[in-house]
Amino acid sequence: MAPYRSFREDRAAPPAPPPGPVADMVQQFADPYAFLRELVQNGMDAGARKIAVRVETLPGACATSVTDDGSGMRREDIEGPLLTLFSSSKEGDTSKIGKYGVGFVSVFAIQPQQVDVETWRDGQAWRLRLRSDTSYELEDAGPRAGSGTRVTLLQRLSREAFVEHARRAQAALRRWCRHAECEIALSIADHEGNSRASLERIDTPLAVATAVSVTAVEEETTFVVGPSAGAHHIELPASAENAAEHGQSFAGFYNRGLTLFETADELFNGLSGVRFKVMSPRLQHTLSRDNVRRDDAFWEALARVRELVKGPLRRELAARLAQAAAAAATTAAERAATTAAERAATTAAERAAAYAAMLEAALSPPTALDPDQIPFPLASAVEGDRARAGLRALAPGREPLLVAERADALTEAMARAGLPVVLCNHPATVALLQRCFPEARIEEARAAYLLVREEPESAREADAALLQVVARALARARHGVARVSLCQIEGALRQRGAILLPADGERSGPHQSCHAARDVVRRAARFRPGHALYLNVASDTVALARRRAAVDPVTAGNLLARALLVEAKGPLDPDDSDRLLDLSTNPPPLAGAARGPRAAATDAKAPARGEGGPPRGRGLPP
Repeated sequence: MAPYRSFREDRAAPPAPPPGPVADMVQQFADPYAFLRELVQNGMDAGARKIAVRVETLPGACATSVTDDGSGMRREDIEGPLLTLFSSSKEGDTSKIGKYGVGFVSVFAIQPQQVDVETWRDGQAWRLRLRSDTSYELEDAGPRAGSGTRVTLLQRLSREAFVEHARRAQAALRRWCRHAECEIALSIADHEGNSRASLERIDTPLAVATAVSVTAVEEETTFVVGPSAGAHHIELPASAENAAEHGQSFAGFYNRGLTLFETADELFNGLSGVRFKVMSPRLQHTLSRDNVRRDDAFWEALARVRELVKGPLRRELAARLAQAAAAAATTAAERAATTAAERAATTAAERAAAYAAMLEAALSPPTALDPDQIPFPLASAVEGDRARAGLRALAPGREPLLVAERADALTEAMARAGLPVVLCNHPATVALLQRCFPEARIEEARAAYLLVREEPESAREADAALLQVVARALARARHGVARVSLCQIEGALRQRGAILLPADGERSGPHQSCHAARDVVRRAARFRPGHALYLNVASDTVALARRRAAVDPVTAGNLLARALLVEAKGPLDPDDSDRLLDLSTNPPPLAGAARGPRAAATDAKAPARGEGGPPRGRGLPP
């Protein structure tokens, strides 16, 4: 059946067909812009390596052309398979996609006024002109080297209609041809407008929008499979053309990269939460070209996808998760030691997001892993490990899991003590950690632990007299300690005026140690000879006493000792108060060396007893 009528050609025209076959066949295409897929498919079947699609304005018209560098056509190809419905030269050839001989009819779906076909091979070119009334002209276009085909659709469109036409053409190519096995370039030129011509590469690798995936190539079939869980942490917003790919589940079926069927709504047994794509020459589209045939090849492909999810995908996720955990914990210094290319590959935020995405996949079916096998990044390396699995064993009983947003001096000290702190540098990590260990208690490391750093000897010399008075005052009040020193506190309890820690005996340098806040609070009121008292230099109370001690170390020391006892024990009992008051009234002499340079410098200015001025030991009433 030949639906086209020729009124000028170099030989007799074939008999006219019954009216309406072209219009009837055009109705099978649900998407009128699927004609672009059909023309790309024809080019690929002709062996094209490159296909150029161009949409442009012409004086009084719009031209949409598809040019390929395939094998071209002879005259008999044009007059036979091209112009005859249901006569396909590809029937029985598994390397070709088209099977029904109706694809070329789709060019009339957008109702062009004219369709021009230029084709050349074996040194000869031919020009075919098809009109909307189904008449055609075929003429010899003279000699031409090489081979290829160009199909051009001419329409009369307003500028607004042209803009919409160009948008729909772009969307159709992205939808139907984005995984094509040959290069496809789209150019759009609006010569009547002020916009610049655009050029876009349409073809992209076969891939799924997931944090991790596996690709399996088996004979002529390619599978790409990944979990949807966690992908929202890393993926870009979906466009209208690929919105389905970002669904909770997604299935895509392709032949040589051209779309047969895609869905985010149809759920296949055992594949909920999975995004997958299958490309195979064994998969074929239905006659309506809007679905894939549900034949043996289709069901075999689904069975293989399920096998890939249960085995290779879960193994790949476990391996990649360990790498992502270590990468997320990489410090700036460690990144600086890598090559420029490696540093440019990802940012810290991208590495944190990639880990969060894989972690969520590892906690979600069908790719869920054993919680004790899931590695977590550490804020500071413990015994050289940047990440650790089995956190439940590292926090036995009621011990909390410790977390931190970044590495600091406290996490470094905790790591040296063998205490792992999970790095939670992504907003989702804490919630995912709790999801992994629902019975565990999670605490911020800075709220649960503190780092105590004693001030060096040189910094304590100026406060020697103050420290001596505090030590004597506590001893007189029967709350003596091994020694009194100054320190800085980082993390928990940094608002306290002082803390008590076990005395560390002979020291070769300033004391630095990490402690659980609950242990420090538990011994807060235990002023004993076996403990050392560390005054927090950041405390307002200690800072005020240090300033006062430059003039009057005795008064400052006694007041500070009273304040520290109140902070640790609450209101003083009468005996403690009387002893401190007696010490304030009758202070023992201070050793000259212990008075420190600031106290010594005030001696000349301070009035002697009996020469006026307030007594140097005045304390607060009990």
